[in-house]
Amino acid sequence: MIRFFFVIILSLGFTISYAQEKVYEIDLTQETALIRYGHLVQQATNSDGETLDVNSRYFVRNDRPWFPVMGEFHYNRYPHQYWEEEIIKMKSGGLSIVATYVFWNAHENPKGSWNWEDNLNLREFVQLCQKHDMYVWLRIGPWSHGEQLHGGFPEWIQKLPGRRSNDPKYLKYAKSLYEEIGIQTKGLFFKDGGPIIGTQLENEFASGDPDHIGTLKQMAFDAGIIPVYFTITANTVFHDREFEAIPLQGAYPYRGWEKGGGKATKDFIYANDQWIMTDALGKVYYDVTQYPKGLCEQGCGSQMTFKNRFTVEPHVVEAHLQNQIGRGMNQIGYYMFQGGTQMPGLKEPGYPESYDFQAPISEFGLLRPSYKYLKILHHFINDFGADLAETFVYEPEYPVLDEQNIAQLRYIVRAKGNSGFVFLNNTQVRIPMPDKQFRIKLNVEKGPIEFPRKELTLQGETNAVLPFNYNLNGILLKYATAQPVSRFTVGDEHILVLTEVRGMDLELAFDASTVEEIQAEHWKIEKENGMIYLVPKGEIYDPVKIIDIDGGASQIIFLSREQAENCWRVKIGGQESIVLTEADLLIDQGEIEFRQLNNSLISFEIFPSPNVKLMNDEIELLPTNNGEFKIDLEEIEIDLEINPGDEPTVDVMLPDFLPTQLEDIILNIDYWGGGVTATLNDKVVTDHLLHGPGWQFGLKRYIAQGNNEIQFEIQDWSKSITGIPDEVVKEIKVNGSKFKEIKAIPQYRAKIYFGGRQ
Repeated sequence: MIRFFFVIILSLGFTISYAQEKVYEIDLTQETALIRYGHLVQQATNSDGETLDVNSRYFVRNDRPWFPVMGEFHYNRYPHQYWEEEIIKMKSGGLSIVATYVFWNAHENPKGSWNWEDNLNLREFVQLCQKHDMYVWLRIGPWSHGEQLHGGFPEWIQKLPGRRSNDPKYLKYAKSLYEEIGIQTKGLFFKDGGPIIGTQLENEFASGDPDHIGTLKQMAFDAGIIPVYFTITANTVFHDREFEAIPLQGAYPYRGWEKGGGKATKDFIYANDQWIMTDALGKVYYDVTQYPKGLCEQGCGSQMTFKNRFTVEPHVVEAHLQNQIGRGMNQIGYYMFQGGTQMPGLKEPGYPESYDFQAPISEFGLLRPSYKYLKILHHFINDFGADLAETFVYEPEYPVLDEQNIAQLRYIVRAKGNSGFVFLNNTQVRIPMPDKQFRIKLNVEKGPIEFPRKELTLQGETNAVLPFNYNLNGILLKYATAQPVSRFTVGDEHILVLTEVRGMDLELAFDASTVEEIQAEHWKIEKENGMIYLVPKGEIYDPVKIIDIDGGASQIIFLSREQAENCWRVKIGGQESIVLTEADLLIDQGEIEFRQLNNSLISFEIFPSPNVKLMNDEIELLPTNNGEFKIDLEEIEIDLEINPGDEPTVDVMLPDFLPTQLEDIILNIDYWGGGVTATLNDKVVTDHLLHGPGWQFGLKRYIAQGNNEIQFEIQDWSKSITGIPDEVVKEIKVNGSKFKEIKAIPQYRAKIYFGGRQ
């Protein structure tokens, strides 16, 4: 039996005083904009009868609203031997689309010589995405940027005076690029039964002839590049009234192109997009009411420079994403979700060899805390997205307009009719936020909803999504001071999974007229004014089971915040389930692989109990008395030979092979200095810029290549470096450039597959 530890959520915005309480009120009876259909002319049906479409508000799949989640993964910046497992990690994290640049200068170098092999095998990459039911969004340039040399242009294109225009000579060369891409992707577009559904033309084309976008689109068609959706970045000039492409927006909480990674941004006040703010890269080039709100570059990291450093904090990127959803985004596209390494000789000057990006999945395939923080919202999007996409955005009368404002509560509501979600944020990049006390009042057509009964606290550095008037399989949940994570059905029973926001008291409120019976051990049940209230008696909250007046059953499961971070949505034996484990999961068809650093005991829980056998190495796994499953692997002691060389270098001798129960060996490299380079066979293979955490360096790709040793060398500190805490700078100046510790950590792996029914 699973018991879930829990806390709570709640809050809202503009302050009014009621009996000395702060009540944040918002009107949901305002008129809303109409949805326009058919004008974007971007839809298709594949051979399986699956349909994709779009309207002025949201994307559509199989005639239902669709809220897709996309993440950037540059195939040319990652060893092709490991593409598949990284795609699976993206899917396991709740993403449904893989986006990737096709860098021109990576494929045509030298002029007239095209290379689509090994790490440049675009076709293989797309086919692997298809194998794992992931859609693909190609960003085909011709100009791309992406911290690539000349923005992806080959040297001879960079020298052309008419580049990025309708100059005939430039178009002749660009045509050859598109034709090559068309050859590589032939038969892989959605209309042909393939996974490619989107194509981005150019990138940040903020000035020039708007005819250029239409010309590129026609060239793509002529080359056989025919996706469902053509897109551009939202700061691109184009003929918006001809609806030739869908603008997708971008915003970064951390900005590697700015000193120290930037200052406090407006991305945390439910405001406008970075790309269409007057103080950012451009302005609005299109009628925003005619296009769905979507993102191609939601920053969950950024590329550092030798001068500009910063540390991505997971709660910041989580709050940043939550802001995007709250203010009306109906499609998310991360840049980057998967880190990588620059191709030799093709990085933009001023940047490191590493393209790790502090992304949720690192350069060496490790899942960062940001992956798990974002996954909570991905589960929410995937399970509630069809409803969420149809909601309208309601702003408070007096919203926060200044990112420096730390006193006023930041909130917004997405609702349709009388039900929806309250979005609350108390996180601001670069600025500590104080706790806030509040109650909420929502004015809806059927009368106001004011909750909870007592004032709550929203802690600093947290955010929350709260449901109201939620139809729980016929039972009306008036509100919950807890955040929805997931929902699914088991047989005829509806399961709602909620999680805490740290520091809040829990209260559930139901319309008593919709409830026949409540089974709630360790809960206090109170009835008043036609409502049923549930509050916990202690700190352990059993699931709540509810029977509606027609006999239908529902269950509410509560997760602690830690459990929510370690929660995975899995289908086991055809049954929707959640798996709770501290290990990382790679969820594939019919099997799950667990990966865990420095701990050979892998334990996990499954809810509901699986209806099929779980097998590991042909042995059936059985749960313990408390419902946990355990896989106890042989513990491996890593004893690498680490030899100090001439200061400040270290040589690490590699083992001949990895033991079967290990996925990788990770070097935790802690040091003082400006950065570290890794050299193999006298060539720098990647590097790390000091910015806070040490370097987690994966060895398996180098062991697989039969190498004997890797040399690490510290780069001197430079006083021009920004973004490093003063106390760290002082330590470096006192101690000089030196390695503090290099420690080898095993990454264990175990796999389970699903046998027959029990």
